[in-house]
Amino acid sequence: MFAISYYYRLSGAIRTLIKMSQDLCRCGNVSLLVYLLVILFGVSSWVDINGLWVELPILVQHLPEGWDLPSYMAVIIQIANVAPLVYTIASALYPHRVLEVPVSYLIITLGAISCFLMAFLWDATSIIAGQLHSTALLALQFCLALVDCTSSVAFLPFMSRLKPQYMPAYFIGEGFSGLIPSLVALGQGAGSMKCVEVPSSPSGNTSVTQENTSLYFTNYSINHTGTTTAKLNQFTNLTTISSFATYPVYEEARFSVRAFFLFLMTLMICSLISFVLLNYWSYCKRESVGQGDDEEETEDSQIHVFEEDSKPVELRSKTALFINSNDYDIAQVDLISKRDSRQALKNSKSLKGKITRSKFALFLLLTVWLNALSNGVLPSIQTYACLPYGIQAYHLSINMASIANPVACIALIFLEMTSLTKTILTSVLGTVLSAYVVFTAVSSPSPPLVDHFSGSIICILSWTLLVFILTYSKVAIATVLRSKGKRGLLWVGAASQAGSLTGAFITFLLVNVYKILTVGNPCL
Repeated sequence: MFAISYYYRLSGAIRTLIKMSQDLCRCGNVSLLVYLLVILFGVSSWVDINGLWVELPILVQHLPEGWDLPSYMAVIIQIANVAPLVYTIASALYPHRVLEVPVSYLIITLGAISCFLMAFLWDATSIIAGQLHSTALLALQFCLALVDCTSSVAFLPFMSRLKPQYMPAYFIGEGFSGLIPSLVALGQGAGSMKCVEVPSSPSGNTSVTQENTSLYFTNYSINHTGTTTAKLNQFTNLTTISSFATYPVYEEARFSVRAFFLFLMTLMICSLISFVLLNYWSYCKRESVGQGDDEEETEDSQIHVFEEDSKPVELRSKTALFINSNDYDIAQVDLISKRDSRQALKNSKSLKGKITRSKFALFLLLTVWLNALSNGVLPSIQTYACLPYGIQAYHLSINMASIANPVACIALIFLEMTSLTKTILTSVLGTVLSAYVVFTAVSSPSPPLVDHFSGSIICILSWTLLVFILTYSKVAIATVLRSKGKRGLLWVGAASQAGSLTGAFITFLLVNVYKILTVGNPCL
């Protein structure tokens, strides 16, 4: 009898501690712990492809494609858009089947395995059509592209299971998927350049061999002692060197490419663990609003269940009586969470009624346009728009833009935007800034104010503000269409991929086929 009493006392104390910890992890009707898990889940959306892009300055120094590698990568990513197309068709054919959960497990696991294999096979090459190619890297990059493109149409429908308050958390994680690899690559030294004097002949040609790749010349490497080394071509006649020209070259990396890809694999594993917890941990399930909330019957039944659960304990069956007060406290936490979910469902229904088909179509068109700019056009022209202003302005533009993405998602928590008119206005403002950025890229190597300090400041601020506005608008639209449930978020994901594909394809033709842009020299 004493043992039983001791057991109940101990279990009551443990439950009290659990309740206290859960109370500390809540902010209003949002669980900070679940919020963190959603952020970690969102990181897996694009972290591997973003990591591959920021590692390019090191990869191109060792791979046979050189700076043609980004062109191959862009084409492979667009081919991988077949995966979200198949998923969207399958979701339309089988609307009542839960596809987002198994597909999310599959693509996150595939991403982790691909990053692991890439850590050891990234420099493996083979001859195709008489030319040497990085077959292992490109094949594994196709797997990563399948993962990231599909995440847009699989992850968002899963978020319809959680309260609308968690939608910004997912986009914060998506923003971190670009910020975290950028910061790690920055610590690695990827893309770090210095201006050095290169000896040139009277004809203007450099007189060194190609060893380490930069945007312009593949001649020099800079070690950590600051000593510049170069290997002269055997055909060089030193007496013909009459002048020196200044060009940028890359510095030596602080840690290996293998370590970088293993880090990306670790992030994917953390995201997988977060996704498992969101699905199976009872604490996370309390933040759910039920499955299939885009169906009217399901919503009504969920609300009815919550209303039944909200009744006082003594009015329900005798089996619901509690052994001690600690059990009652734990139950109250559950009831509060259910009331919050019920209110979220009612708000969702109320907002759903306000979104007409025409508004829904306009929101989707804006999503296509904003993603065409942010994911298709702007990444392809950033080098052309920023590099003429100098190496420092180039790096600051990239880093500040990476920071602006998650900051915009956080800002939406405090500054909600549900009006279609306001969304159009912010989209127009983002379009105007995008037009200025495109103008600077087209004007390269002599964009406006290239010889003035103010030009660099305008360049950095314009990119930071542009990414902030575009991200803020995209997340606001997704949050509004969250009221349409899983089906609405599926359309958001499909529109995002359609816009990204269109923008990337058009920019690829203009930049890589017609070559209308010219890279400026940041050392001039």
